[in-house]
Amino acid sequence: MLVGIFKHGLSRLLKCVLADYCGDIVSRRLYWLAGGVAVVVAAVVLWWGLSSAETVETARVQQREVVELYVATGRIEARRTSEVGVRIGGTVERVLVDEGDEVERGDPLVEIRPRDAELAVDQMKARVETLRNELQEIKRGPTQAEIDAARAEVDQFEARRAQTDRDLKRTKALHDQQVMTAQRLEEARTAAAQAEAQLAQAKARLQRLRERPLPEQVGAARYRLKQAEVDLEKARDDVAETTVRAPFAGLVLSVSADDGEQLSPNQAVARLADMSSAEIYAEVDEDYFGRIQKGQPATLIFPSMPAETYEATVRQVGPEISTDRGVVGIHLDPSSLPDNAFPGLTVDVNIEVERFDKALAVPADAVVRDPSGTFVLIIEEGRATRKPVDIRARGEVWMAVDGVDEGRRIVRNAARVEAGDAVAPKEGEASGGAP
Repeated sequence: MLVGIFKHGLSRLLKCVLADYCGDIVSRRLYWLAGGVAVVVAAVVLWWGLSSAETVETARVQQREVVELYVATGRIEARRTSEVGVRIGGTVERVLVDEGDEVERGDPLVEIRPRDAELAVDQMKARVETLRNELQEIKRGPTQAEIDAARAEVDQFEARRAQTDRDLKRTKALHDQQVMTAQRLEEARTAAAQAEAQLAQAKARLQRLRERPLPEQVGAARYRLKQAEVDLEKARDDVAETTVRAPFAGLVLSVSADDGEQLSPNQAVARLADMSSAEIYAEVDEDYFGRIQKGQPATLIFPSMPAETYEATVRQVGPEISTDRGVVGIHLDPSSLPDNAFPGLTVDVNIEVERFDKALAVPADAVVRDPSGTFVLIIEEGRATRKPVDIRARGEVWMAVDGVDEGRRIVRNAARVEAGDAVAPKEGEASGGAP
């Protein structure tokens, strides 16, 4: 490169020497004298450029530990969240938690005024007691007094039927003599039919009292009692439901109820996150899709706590994908998190995609990539010579490579040097070796 500059300058100088218009500036004799001196100086400079070598920093290919990391930005997410609601409606008595509170399973969140629920319990208790007495009466059977009363009722309706029969015969006779109207005859017939029906019902009731209780009667009474007892337990549960409790231990993300607010059944009052199920969600470039795998270790660093690190493991790759941005979602399980961590918090994720405890390695600044491939510059006979290499892992400072021998001296900051340039290691590197 330096030699080319000298050649270009010398060419311009010679052209100037041979040009006729230069004589307009100085006398032709002085001009040729100055030109001769310039040619001598240019020749000296050209010789120096051709014979000198550029001093470069070098290093030797050596065995080292190389760890390649993929750095991404992620956020905390809780895999288990819950909208906690009321099962029964009512008026909010007290809200017992605030956003950001940590709660244990069963801790109270919201209390609803229990007056209506307690009244329903009292009503169901009374119904259960009534039905329990009814069942006992059915199982015990009728008393003698009840049988006597039923028999007296039968006698009463028999007497009434006999009277209506006599009235019907007399009315019919008078009607036949055209003394009684047809309407009065129809009324007599109706009264006789009613008396007959009432007598039949009284006889049936007496018959039932004389018999033992039927199994279906006892069964029906037991069913009514059992259903009432179920309703009583539900009413008691409703009283318990007037205190809304946390279904699991977690973090209160939001509270959506206020003191005195009227709530409808199943209305949400709070949102909880189970932080024991917390994960890290991040996105990686599609080019790394094949290199990010389940089980790979990672290190988490929170921007607000750069001195603290937390370990994590890749649990799942995908299935989230953004085709327009060319990224794939990944999920990581953290071994621990800060005590004050919460969903949505941003975290830097360093995923270990490749690790070599011992590999042939070169400094990262010694590797150059151009359209023809990846290479390093080795020093052969005082010149930088291109040497193709394959990269196995890209560490932050060192890269694991194939294609170059251990101990070989290579040029650092290689992007600043052209292949074929004359180069020489910095003083102290030629014999002692570089790191």
